[in-house]
Amino acid sequence: MNANQKIAGAIGAGVLIIGGALWFKSKEAQASLPSVSLVQAVETVLAANPGTAAVDVTLERENNMLVWEVELDNNLEVYMNANTNQIVKTEQNGNFADIPFLGEWMPI
Repeated sequence: MNANQKIAGAIGAGVLIIGGALWFKSKEAQASLPSVSLVQAVETVLAANPGTAAVDVTLERENNMLVWEVELDNNLEVYMNANTNQIVKTEQNGNFADIPFLGEWMPI
């Protein structure tokens, strides 16, 4: 193999490696975009929790799943799958000041 063939082979390998890395990066970026919009997520959560209002909404990764976390004015946190628009978890956001022992030493 002469020097020109080695150079051509090295350039070809470099192009394949860089092209593969760019393809993988673009697929990774597409996977992190939700198919459910913020507005759709809030509407679904409010329909499931009548009489409440959303006070904060964030897009998070929870258990390797993209979710909308919708915090409601009744201290409920509702997690919704950002691709299927299904509620996957609901948590009561605790207020540590309500616990007698913790309320004494936790800053409010």
